[in-house]
Amino acid sequence: MQIEVQRPATISVDRNIKSLALLNHSIPGKAGLLEGTLTLETPKQDKELSNECMRGIDQLLRTSPRFEIKQCDSSMMASKPTSVDFGSPMNWEQVDSICKKYGTDALLSLEFFDTDFSVINPAATAVNTVQSILNGNAEVEITGKATARAGFMLYDPVNKAIIYRDMYKQDKTWVQRSTNPAEALGRLIKRNEALSEVSYYTGQSFAHDLIPLYFWEQRMMYIGKKGRMKVGARQALTRDWEGALNTWKEEYDSNPKSKFKARAAYNAALAYEVLGDLQNAKAWIQKSYVEGGKDEALQYSNVLEKRIRDLGRLENQTN
Repeated sequence: MQIEVQRPATISVDRNIKSLALLNHSIPGKAGLLEGTLTLETPKQDKELSNECMRGIDQLLRTSPRFEIKQCDSSMMASKPTSVDFGSPMNWEQVDSICKKYGTDALLSLEFFDTDFSVINPAATAVNTVQSILNGNAEVEITGKATARAGFMLYDPVNKAIIYRDMYKQDKTWVQRSTNPAEALGRLIKRNEALSEVSYYTGQSFAHDLIPLYFWEQRMMYIGKKGRMKVGARQALTRDWEGALNTWKEEYDSNPKSKFKARAAYNAALAYEVLGDLQNAKAWIQKSYVEGGKDEALQYSNVLEKRIRDLGRLENQTN
């Protein structure tokens, strides 16, 4: 069966930071100048694609209660506009000024952004096309790949610390088939659309790493053919986990056979996990392994140990 599990954010941000200002600091041009409108010195597409990346971040972060989000109403020229790499960090006067303006605890800045789109191995595509025709198969397949590289920095103005600084890369591919190579190329998603999509996807993917998220994970449950095991399974399937827990614990206490005690203890551990009591879940899966010695119980014990470790990170991020 599936249960919903909350996992901590990959990028740990202290729980005292509850609000973020989002700044596009990747605009090519003269470094350090704030600008609110498009100028002749700013390549339109570069700005639009980096803004699309910021839009992906903004929309995903707003789905979570972890941070209050403020989008800066102007962009900032990149510190190192001629390279897809980090330039000098912003000075703390700038960071503090932006955070005070928007009333936020920290500043998340897109420091550089670069995209590329290409047909994968066009020479091989041509060879394969000829070979397909010679073999009597006129259909050809052409693949395009869009790539985005983004550099992010997260500034903490109170402690004068850069919490996060790293490059993030995403790829997306599109495949088209046709009896005509030119037609297949024409059907490939338009270059600008591909770059826009991968830019937005890059922002969303990065934002996923900033917030705790819920995931559906697979768990095993013993159903039972009769008696309390079967009743408990029915209770669990109708989301009466407390009732199921009591039923399985009664089965564990009353059944003299180790095989069935192990199964009841396994299910009790599952019920405790769903109810959010990981320590008791761990204790009951240990009972299951001692009674039955099954690999499934040992594997589940490892899963619960990881969840207990994750819980400490979750509490530091959210409480």
